[in-house]
Formats: sequence, structure tokens, C-alpha cells
Amino acid sequence: MIVALALGASAVSAGRRAPDAAPAEELSLARPRPLPSSAPLGQDARDIRTFDAWVDHPGYAVTPKAILAAFREAERGFPQRQCDMIDDLVENDAHGRSLFEQREQAVAGKPWVIQADGQEADAELGARVLGACLRRLPMIEVFRHLLTCNRYGWACAEIDWGIVTLEGRTWIAPVWIAPVPARRFRIVASMFGPGGIDDLRLYTDAARPLGDELRPAKWLTVRRSGPWLARSGLMRTGAWPMMAKRYGFRDLLVFSQRFGLPLPIATYDQSADPQAIDVAEEAIKKIGSDGGAVVPNTIKVEFKDAVSGGESRPHGGLIATANAELSKLVNGSTLSNDNAGSGGASYALGEVHDSVRWDNVVYDALILQEAVRTQLAAPFMRFNDLRGESPLLRIQVVRNLDPRTLAEIADTLTNKLGIKISVAQLRQELGMREPAGEADAAPGAPQASPAFGAAA
Repeated sequence: MIVALALGASAVSAGRRAPDAAPAEELSLARPRPLPSSAPLGQDARDIRTFDAWVDHPGYAVTPKAILAAFREAERGFPQRQCDMIDDLVENDAHGRSLFEQREQAVAGKPWVIQADGQEADAELGARVLGACLRRLPMIEVFRHLLTCNRYGWACAEIDWGIVTLEGRTWIAPVWIAPVPARRFRIVASMFGPGGIDDLRLYTDAARPLGDELRPAKWLTVRRSGPWLARSGLMRTGAWPMMAKRYGFRDLLVFSQRFGLPLPIATYDQSADPQAIDVAEEAIKKIGSDGGAVVPNTIKVEFKDAVSGGESRPHGGLIATANAELSKLVNGSTLSNDNAGSGGASYALGEVHDSVRWDNVVYDALILQEAVRTQLAAPFMRFNDLRGESPLLRIQVVRNLDPRTLAEIADTLTNKLGIKISVAQLRQELGMREPAGEADAAPGAPQASPAFGAAA
């Protein structure tokens, strides 16, 4: 009872209503449900024409009021508008879009393998078969989609289980993994809804607006940590600098249109007659449209230079500040993406910033590996009655090294430490192909003769 009251008080302090007589189990965080004994069949996520084919683009004319309204709606369990707004903002922000795609591709585009987590025969067999099955699927696209959890706070892909024949045996294995957009999900935002708080549910029918529960072993789900799932995505923070950039860029366009071109000015004597004034006005119009005009000697035409770039610094400064904030938000640093305006930052400082970005890359790879192990590899072993630990996904994320450094590391590992390395990977990293024949092969290092070696 004390635990229930404590949890209830914490829920109220966080802005969630807690009933006075709610059972303790309803106030605890939802635990993962046990895996089924057989693979879940069928397809849960289907196209909904009235839902998937229509977007009202809430981010095209975004305002602070619109952002807050989308945020509040997501916190009540309906994140569709928030997701649509995020898509619009990222789509129309070149810097922000580049940042997210760089972070996603830094992991999704790397080589990967499925390895056994143990020496048992079943563990090695399961890793070999699961790896062969996943090689048939577009896993790069699956990984890239799952890493969009950094934008929205969650990302889900549906697993289709089927029958695969390998090594003279039939296996229950993934035959397709379908990325499902984040906007297709609902969030259980209160304990009056079905499931536990912050559970994801799939929207499939207007008759069930709260969505359907996600069946165990049917989904690959990646979630960002945070107090509320609806508030955990990076774009909950990034929406504000992106909106500020849009305002700054809009004002910069207006400024450039008004003051970016030379301004022709015609002057005349005060004693000029109305006809001379009409001639001066006509001259200005022709200069604007035709690029030239003929004027009498009594009329003087001058061109005022365009306003210098210094006058537009508030707009450029706003855009630069927003870009720097987005760089720190997505990659954890600024110098990893843009060195402009840093006054020529030092190489050491650039290394520090690149190290922070590297930590994010490693973290993204780890959450993907953990999701595949617990939500795909473990069910695969259970459905096929294999004993031993679940296979492991290993994504080969490595720091970018210059070819000379990479060759020196390979030489040290092989010739000094006796560690075997992949020749194919080394050739790929160095950009060296296999020789076409003996005539195309390099002679290699000269070898000492036996006599010379004995004499030495």
C-alpha cells in the first residue's frame, strides 16, 4: 500500500492523474510479456488509405502555438500530428536533415555479422542460419528506419515469420521485416487506457482509435529513454531552432528582395516642369524593366549601392545559432559538422568534438544490437527449439582512419601480435582489389636467401 501511494504521488507530481484506489500493479512500469511458444503469423500493419494517403503538413506554417498544440496532443497519446510536424521540419531544413541522416547512416551503412554467443553447437548453428536468413533481407533500410527513434522517440518494424529451408532443414525464420512509420502508433498516456503507461499500440482501424497491442516476437522496437515516450525524441528540442531558422530565412529573403539590388534614383531641378518629372519617372521604370533608359541632360540618374552584408547580420546570426544548436543536439558537437564562424578552431578541439559524435555512433549501434538480440534472435532460437544463448548482431562501426594508419595497425596485429584479420575487409577499407593474375600482382617484399640467412 505504501508503494502504491508513493507511486501514485509521483504520477500526480509528473502531471498524470492517479486514481485513489488503483491497484499497485497498475501503477508499475510495464514489463515485457513472455515470448510465445510458436511464431506469430499474419500481418498486423496494413495500409489505411484514409490515414496513410493524407497529411495536412502541420510544419509548413509552423508557429510556437502549433508546436505546443502538437506536443500536448502527443502527450495525450496521439502523436500523429507531432510526427507529421517533425517530418515537415526535417524535410525543409537542409542542415537538420543532413545531421539526422549522417547519424543514421554512420551505423546503418556499416558492415554487420551475426555471431554465436557461446561455444555450444546450437548457438553456432543458430547464428549461422539466422545470419543467412537476414542476408536475404534489406537490413540496411531496417537499421536506418530503427535509428529514426532519435527523431521521434521510437521506431518499430514488423517481423514476418515464415518457413525457410537451409542446410537440409526447415526453419522458422524472418522472411521480411517491414518498417512502419512512427505516425502509425498510439501511446498509452494514462492508466485508464489499455496496457501499461507509455506502451506503444498500432493504429489499424478507426473503430479502435487507441490502437492494438503489439504482439510479442512480432516487432522490432527501439525507444529512446526519457520520462515520457512522447517527449523523448530529439525533435522535441529541435523543433524550436528549426522554427527560428525558418523565421530568420524568411526575413532574410524579404530583406534581400528589398535591399539586395542597386536602387536607381533620378534627380531634377526644383524648377523642372511636370513633363521633365514624368520623363524621370519613366526612366526609372525602364531601368528596372529594360536595364537602361535615355534621359535629358537636365535629369541626373544615380545608383545607390545595395545595403552591405553587415546590415543583414541579425538574420544570418539567427540561422547560424540555430544550426549550431541543432549540431549539438543531434551529434553532440558543432565542429564535427561545420567549422564556419569558429575562428579557425584548433585540431585538438575538433578531435574532442569528433569524439563526442563517435560516442553517439557507438550508442546507436549498441541499441540496434540489443534490439535484434532480444526481439529477433531470442524468438528465433525458441521457435526452432535451439538451446544456448541467442546470436549476437555485430555492426562494424570503426573510427575513420587514413590508409597508412590502417595498414600499420593491420601489420601490428598480424606480424607482432599474431591476430588473424580479414583480408577482404582490409582490401575494402584500403580500396585495393584482388589482382587479376600473376602479371597484375605486386612482387611483394624481397625474401632473404637461405644461405644469407644462415650466414647472418
